[in-house]
Amino acid sequence: MWILMLVLLVLSAHLNLSALVPLQPGDPSPPWWVGGRLIWPFAVETRTLLPQGDMLNALTPILAIVSAMCFLLAATALMRWLVPAEWFRWLILVGALLSIALQVVWLSGWAVLPLLVDVALLWALFGQHLTIGSLRG
Repeated sequence: MWILMLVLLVLSAHLNLSALVPLQPGDPSPPWWVGGRLIWPFAVETRTLLPQGDMLNALTPILAIVSAMCFLLAATALMRWLVPAEWFRWLILVGALLSIALQVVWLSGWAVLPLLVDVALLWALFGQHLTIGSLRG
């Protein structure tokens, strides 16, 4: 079970960090064999909740980097490396909330997978009350 949680955390970090390098206008989508737009959900052409400009350009990297860092720190806590186990649940909670905010700002059909991953992580936290101890046994 802990491997599935680790995969979800790393996948969520990747999905959020892809906001830093959105697909440019006219660029082809990534090939389907590497996940295509499913794992690269951001494109400059996306109609965002915020208008294109300084606010969006400032908010996107902040949300993307902080949420991805939270997920990666939670993954290192799960692996029992350097990060205290007590932080695990808080890191996932903060990462998921920031990730949901990022996906809502860039809301499109491609935001479904990142939102599903965030909901799965929150369900594991609150629905299953998972901790590192229960995952790693």
